[in-house]
Amino acid sequence: MKRWNRMVSFFLMSGLLMAAPLCAHEFIIKPVKMTVNRGETLPFSVLSAHVFMVSEEVEPVDTVSVTLVSETGETPVPVMANDRLLTLDGSVPVMGEGTAILSGHRKGIIWTQTTSGWKQAPKSACTGVVTSGKYEKFCKTLITSGHPDSGYARVLGQALEIVPVTDPASVSVGDEMTVKILYKGKPLATEVFATYDGFSRDPNTYAYYSKSDAKGMVRVKMSHDGTWMIRVENKQSDKTAEYDASVIRAVLVFRV
Repeated sequence: MKRWNRMVSFFLMSGLLMAAPLCAHEFIIKPVKMTVNRGETLPFSVLSAHVFMVSEEVEPVDTVSVTLVSETGETPVPVMANDRLLTLDGSVPVMGEGTAILSGHRKGIIWTQTTSGWKQAPKSACTGVVTSGKYEKFCKTLITSGHPDSGYARVLGQALEIVPVTDPASVSVGDEMTVKILYKGKPLATEVFATYDGFSRDPNTYAYYSKSDAKGMVRVKMSHDGTWMIRVENKQSDKTAEYDASVIRAVLVFRV
């Protein structure tokens, strides 16, 4: 499997994708900390970012849902817009023990490129249409209450999902972590980008690049300690009256 362990700029690597800056924000759930005590309330923020862990715009609150998935079940968590920090903020009590997942979904939004710029509207409502896409986003952030367990490997059924095969709690700097990429529950061969908080202040710039194989498997080398993000995308050219393609992005956030 070919992999490049070096800085990779997203725009240089994605000529086949719709490269619009306004559509390239990553959907990230950032808790105030990654490890909590049982029963502790955990505040978190939903970010929309080009630079990892720096939010640049507020996602429409009515398009975003967040759920805590743990040994005690699934807990929907409301969020509120924070216009000062450009985030959606929430908090949730973590009642179980082990590895839990803050799961997020940003519903699909249609953006259309026209001869006069990009518009958040279906192509049927625009003139001078160049191309149009429906963009949907998912995030999973791993947190630990007490001691980590196999909760990291839960498959949530997201349309595009990154599932750790290696226990992130067992990974140290210099190790390779294996994850599996699933699209509608089936393995997906696709490009995989990864980076850690603080790696670069340049937009859409990643510390690691690789590709998953036909079984959806890929190894990512952890070159630094801190909070990491693995990111994948899948584009389907399913042209409709409202858009030309659907683009789904997924992110996995965890601590090394």
